[in-house]
Amino acid sequence: MKKNCGCDLAMFTHLSGVAIRKLPLFITLFACIDLFAQLSQPARYEHEHKGSDHEFILIPMGEKGIALVRDTEKYEDGKKTWEVILLDSALQEKFNSKITVNQRMNILGHDYRDGNVYLLFHEPENAAQNLNLTEVLADQTIKQHTIKPEVNIHFTHFSVMKGKAIFGGYISKQPALLLYDISSEVLKIVPGISESNVELMDVRVNSNDTFNALLMAGRYSAKERKLIVKTFDETGVLLVDDMIPVEEGKTIIEAITSSLIHDEMIIIGVWTYNSGKQAAGVFSVVVDPFKEQVVNYYDFAQLSHFLEYLKPKRVAKIKAKAEERRRAGKNPEFRASLSVLKIDETPNGFSFLGEAYDPSSGYNRSNSPYGYSNPYSLYNPYGFPSYNFPSRYYNPYALPYNSPPVVSDTRMLSSAVLFFDALGKLTSDYSMKLPDIKVASKEQVSDYVSHHGIITMVSKDEKEITVKAYITESDTIKEAKVKPELKNKTEVIRSETRDDSSIRAWYGRFFYVYGYHTVRNEQEKKSRDVFYINKIKAE
Repeated sequence: MKKNCGCDLAMFTHLSGVAIRKLPLFITLFACIDLFAQLSQPARYEHEHKGSDHEFILIPMGEKGIALVRDTEKYEDGKKTWEVILLDSALQEKFNSKITVNQRMNILGHDYRDGNVYLLFHEPENAAQNLNLTEVLADQTIKQHTIKPEVNIHFTHFSVMKGKAIFGGYISKQPALLLYDISSEVLKIVPGISESNVELMDVRVNSNDTFNALLMAGRYSAKERKLIVKTFDETGVLLVDDMIPVEEGKTIIEAITSSLIHDEMIIIGVWTYNSGKQAAGVFSVVVDPFKEQVVNYYDFAQLSHFLEYLKPKRVAKIKAKAEERRRAGKNPEFRASLSVLKIDETPNGFSFLGEAYDPSSGYNRSNSPYGYSNPYSLYNPYGFPSYNFPSRYYNPYALPYNSPPVVSDTRMLSSAVLFFDALGKLTSDYSMKLPDIKVASKEQVSDYVSHHGIITMVSKDEKEITVKAYITESDTIKEAKVKPELKNKTEVIRSETRDDSSIRAWYGRFFYVYGYHTVRNEQEKKSRDVFYINKIKAE
């Protein structure tokens, strides 16, 4: 049985407030009496923010820092200006400049690759749109390119690899890939993708300068559903074309691939029975075209911690009922909505992050085949932000294509981290019940790092960071809440905006937490509004 020891912020502040005031930009968390983990805060960035200012888009650059981008709502020579700020890993500004784009354009996507930041702009109201691809290079020079697709494409994915921009989307209801050579400014369609009754689930760049397209075929055919994995080289030449049958009676709702940091590629996602809209569980499969590829299906009741956001009595009832139905040869009944966020590659295999949410009153779009939308998070390093961008799982077969979304708050429930071995078998899982977080569109609100046998899961709600640490060696769970530190100890946080505020894994054992708040200097009796980023380290 796991041992659980928690403390709340009030207790921690009462016991250690004096020590904290003497240690600027440093936070130490205690659970009960035992010291279980430390979150140090080695750096903080602040930027004055007025009420009329646009929010920043954050683009993490690993150990190189963080890029900040925002619309200034100002114009030069008839063009709109955007501000670009580059911070180093100590959150010190190393570059601040303006770029100009057509005043009708808005940002559609972004990527970071090999020291360079790539920004993609488009005209939202122009179907025959031109694109603007802006490069902010490592030497701090800026280059801009005009891309003319000359086809009416509904974009869903964007990445950059070795001087090539990769676009995924749909042309006339069929999936498509476009490859743009940045140096020669030549755009071409990648062959071998366009098929009817096929959905483009993922486009991902690999660490070996290849890229994957993951497709789902036969969703509306009960006996012929399959996953298709295609891997291309940097010129768009097909290297791998693999087909993985989906078990009869099951459907893949959402899935992504890993990025070949190791030799093995894994697909992880969520599945359900028949044509259900909510997931029955998680699946995994290691891609190997030369062997029989076994898809591992796990229903939620089989996971050790996934259901812990529910009341204990209900968890016990769900697990008992699922086991009873399995013995009788029936399908478990429990269903949940789980977003698929990311795959990390570990020394022993893979880890996966997903978030459970309540779809009953969430962001719904009629052109989504699942009854809910799954836009890329604004700060998702894998692709498009949700900055005026439609559902990632755009469905060209649901009409009308451009029906406006019905927006209401989506309640986020729980964060789940699953570990798999090199063969794709589930080895362990962990979860954290999320604080009362509601978002206008389904977006990532939690993250984690794993180091020295400790899985540290975090989430942010207004002024507090919720922390849950699993110490695997001692089979112990520790929990706490903490407030990020301010630079000036005479200042206090008066209020914080719940929107556009979150926490993300950055690099190594570092997180970054960001948001907008009003701080007041108690000595000078003055207040100011700032955008901030705090660098947090899991010790």
